[in-house]
Amino acid sequence: MKPADPQCVAPTSCLLGQSPIWSASEGLLFWVDPNRAKLHRFKPKTGNTRRYDLPLKASALALAGGQLLMAGGLEVGFFDIETEEYRQITKLDGAVSDLRINCGGCGPDGSFWFAVMDSGEQQAKSCWYRLRGSRELEKLDARPVVIPSTGCFSPDGGVFYTADTTEQEILAFDVRADGALAGRRVFATTSTGGYPDGCAVDAEGFVWNAEWDGARIVRYRPDGAIDRVVTLPTVRPTGLCFGDSDLKTLYITTARTGLTGFQMDTQPFAGGLFAMRSDCPGLNTPNWRGE
Repeated sequence: MKPADPQCVAPTSCLLGQSPIWSASEGLLFWVDPNRAKLHRFKPKTGNTRRYDLPLKASALALAGGQLLMAGGLEVGFFDIETEEYRQITKLDGAVSDLRINCGGCGPDGSFWFAVMDSGEQQAKSCWYRLRGSRELEKLDARPVVIPSTGCFSPDGGVFYTADTTEQEILAFDVRADGALAGRRVFATTSTGGYPDGCAVDAEGFVWNAEWDGARIVRYRPDGAIDRVVTLPTVRPTGLCFGDSDLKTLYITTARTGLTGFQMDTQPFAGGLFAMRSDCPGLNTPNWRGE
């Protein structure tokens, strides 16, 4: 693959592929399709894919030793890839008809960050939580939005990035020494394009963002200025992560949910996994430091 030339490497036709995560120890990429309660796996060396049935509509993943930590509905648990067994470790109060987990990932400190949102996608009721290795659940101070998308960090862990998708804003927070969030600010806006969805940060501190309904991914400089725009052959990219042995392959999940018949005819790989080579590597994927 040439730089800035995305290709579909796994035509999985996910309704809503999202939360890609790279396991360097296994040489595998995992992502979920929450609408269908599926987990997908891709092996770049062989091009083989595998799909797992899940007991929950997982929407966020993290590495946890030889298992996956996954969050969906209002719960977080372990999924064992070998036995395909799931074990819940914590659950939030409330009803999934009212609130649900939408996104999440591991922070540099090894804690698992995840956000809940209004299941009806109408009201600003989101909230971020941090699950520590001790399984203590901490609520973070972040202004509620309608649809929170993505959660990632600058290379030094001092800045936390997320998105207010409805308002077409990528947000940045300073992360204090105690893990608290401060200094909320608009990092970038996508008002002339699509809606900000999943992000990934590379080793230079540039932020890559997938634009839902924008048919593109955008690389932003640490000051929020656009550095590069990469067009995709499908309109709804959803998530990003770096993988392969050199961490220079950018993997892109996409969706086909909500597309018209004409769009699906003209975008046959919608819902598939795409990949492109990058000049700059990504960051190592942190593991959840708990039991």
